Amino acid sequence: MEFISRLFAACLIIMLSPIFIFIFITCLLIQGRPVLFYQTRYGYNFRKFNIIKFRTMIINDGSSITSNNDSRITFLGSVLRKYKLDELPQLFNIILGDMRFIGPRPEADEYFEETMFYFLKNIKPGLSDYSSILFNDEAKVLDKIKGENSYKELLSIKILLSEYYVNKKSFIEDLKLVMLTVLVIVFGNKIIKVLILPTLIKNLPSLKAFIEKYNIF
Repeated sequence: MEFISRLFAACLIIMLSPIFIFIFITCLLIQGRPVLFYQTRYGYNFRKFNIIKFRTMIINDGSSITSNNDSRITFLGSVLRKYKLDELPQLFNIILGDMRFIGPRPEADEYFEETMFYFLKNIKPGLSDYSSILFNDEAKVLDKIKGENSYKELLSIKILLSEYYVNKKSFIEDLKLVMLTVLVIVFGNKIIKVLILPTLIKNLPSLKAFIEKYNIF
């Protein structure tokens, strides 16, 4: 399975190479260097690695969490983020063995605790999971929560969803999440309301309470 994931990632990079080249050149001309953004994350067995993205913000040393209408995000960056194109370089993370297509999203250093992310002892992080699908516009969700601990509150729900995935993990489950990820990117949050939320809130009362409290959908 690991070999298949890496092989498929390599094939996607080749197939999408015109898009990679176009984005790279556009970023270089409009935003300048660096084109790529690297950030320390934690992977399998708590090993550190550098996640790779197209840079979407001005060069700064600010918070790793993006707020709604964050002034650091460039116009080009907002377009890349909207369609998740900034995440494409993570296909190289899959080839390097840092990540898989589906798995808990890797967390930034400042919010990582081994006891919270215990499941990484047995599983690699991924490009997509339930939390990245549900909260695909995380900045807007954080804007609704508000407060200095808003991300920690959201993080507790993201971990809950990771645990839910880990307990259900199978080839069929991964295939389903791949399809749902693509559908949400193409058709938007209406897919979440119809195909994802009913099952999740039925099995996760805390998620239901969180969504209702902050009127997420």
